[in-house]
Amino acid sequence: MESRAFIKHATTLIKKIENSRNTLLNAVELHTFRENTQKEITNLFKGLHNPTLPTAYRLRDTALRNGFTVGQEMQVRLAQLEHV
Repeated sequence: MESRAFIKHATTLIKKIENSRNTLLNAVELHTFRENTQKEITNLFKGLHNPTLPTAYRLRDTALRNGFTVGQEMQVRLAQLEHV
């Protein structure tokens, strides 16, 4: 995925995750939201070609902080380049 497209999608997803903390959902809605958001996170990271993008680190941190998962390989890849 091209960097500008990744940044655009990741920024929108970060806002969506952060805003969800202020939203009251019933159990079914919450489950559906978390399942769909996890799929978005996974797919977005699968398309990441430039792991030095600050937005990639923001997405990783936001996802993990809010109970979502980021694949171990991607976490290692990001960690290797985080201080570059």
